[in-house]
Amino acid sequence: MNRVISLINIIIISLIINSCQYPVDLTELPDTQQFIVIDAELTETYGSVNVNYSLTEIDAKGGYNFPTPPNASAYVLDSKGNRTDFKSNGEINFGFKGVIGETYKLYITVDGQSYESTAETMRACPELDTVSVFYTRESGRIPDDLNYDGFDVYAELTDIAGEENFYEWDWIHYEKAASCNIIMENNQEVRVPCFPSECWDITYNRRIIVQADKLRDGEPIAHKVVRVPYATPPNKYYLRVEQRAITPTVFEYLKSLETQTQNIGSQFDIPAQTQFSPNIYNVNNPSEKIIGVFSVFSSRYKVIYIDMLQEIPNARAKFIGTTLPFTSDPFASFPCVEGKYRTKIKPEGWID
Repeated sequence: MNRVISLINIIIISLIINSCQYPVDLTELPDTQQFIVIDAELTETYGSVNVNYSLTEIDAKGGYNFPTPPNASAYVLDSKGNRTDFKSNGEINFGFKGVIGETYKLYITVDGQSYESTAETMRACPELDTVSVFYTRESGRIPDDLNYDGFDVYAELTDIAGEENFYEWDWIHYEKAASCNIIMENNQEVRVPCFPSECWDITYNRRIIVQADKLRDGEPIAHKVVRVPYATPPNKYYLRVEQRAITPTVFEYLKSLETQTQNIGSQFDIPAQTQFSPNIYNVNNPSEKIIGVFSVFSSRYKVIYIDMLQEIPNARAKFIGTTLPFTSDPFASFPCVEGKYRTKIKPEGWID
C-alpha cells in the first residue's frame, strides 16, 4: 500500500516478507532508531524464519531507506535436541514437519548478536467442522456501499474439552487475473492478457481474528471470519479458511494488538502503539526491543465457494470489474509474474 503516513504517532517499519502474519508498530521513537525484526512460524507442514531490520531515515512525507539485509542464520531445536536449519529470508521450509505436543526453541544469530526464543509447544487443533455462509444486509450502510449486501462467513468448531485453548483464524482469496498489464492503444487504455493464461490474483486477510475458549470449554464455537460483498466478478468466490491452535503467548500478543488496530499484513499499516516481541530476546542484552513473534501452531482448513449468481430477493450483485477492452493485437501478452499477490500455481480446490 503506497501512501503517505503521518509520523506524529507512527513510525513505519519494513518486514519485507512473504510470510509475516502479525502487525508491528513503533511510536515516539527517533527516525534514525532501528530495530531487529524477527518473524518465525512452525506448523505441522512447514516452517519459516524471516530476519531483517526496520526502515531507516523515515521522514514526515513517508520517505525511507531500505535497510541492508543482515548477515543472519537461524535454526530450531525440539525437546529431543533435533535441529532444523532455516534460511533467514522468510523462505518456507517444507522439509520441517512440526509435531503436536512437541516443544521448540528458536536460535538466531544476526550480525554477531545472538537471539533466542522462549520454549513454545505445538497445540492440537480441533477439526474445522463447518464454514457457513449467511447472506445479510447491513442496513447501517448506504445502498451504494459495497458491503451493503454481502455474505458473512463463520468458522465452526467443537472445542477440545478439559484444557484452555486459543484459536486464530485466517483466510486467503484467489481470483483469476483479468489481465496482466494495461497499455495505451489508439489513445485509449486496453488490457493485455496474461501469459500463461492460468494466472491468479491473491487477496489476504488483514485483520486479527482470535478467540479463547473461556466459558466455552468443550462446547461448539462459531466465529465470524470475513464479510464478502455480494458482487461480481468473480461469479464463484474462492475462499480458503484456516483455523489455528495458537500458544497462550501469541494469543495475548495478538489480543493486545487487536485492541489497537485491525490492520494486519501490510508493511505500511502500522498500529499506533508498538507491541514488541513477547517471546524472542537478545541473549546478551535482554532489554533490547525486538519486533516480531515466534509462532508455533497446528491448523485445519477448508476451501469453499460463494455463488455470486444466486438469486437473493430484493438484492442485486454489484459489478466491480473493469470495462476496459482487450488489446486488438492477437499476439500480445504479458507475463504472469510469480509473487506475493499473484501466482501461476493453481489454488488447491480450484474449480473453473
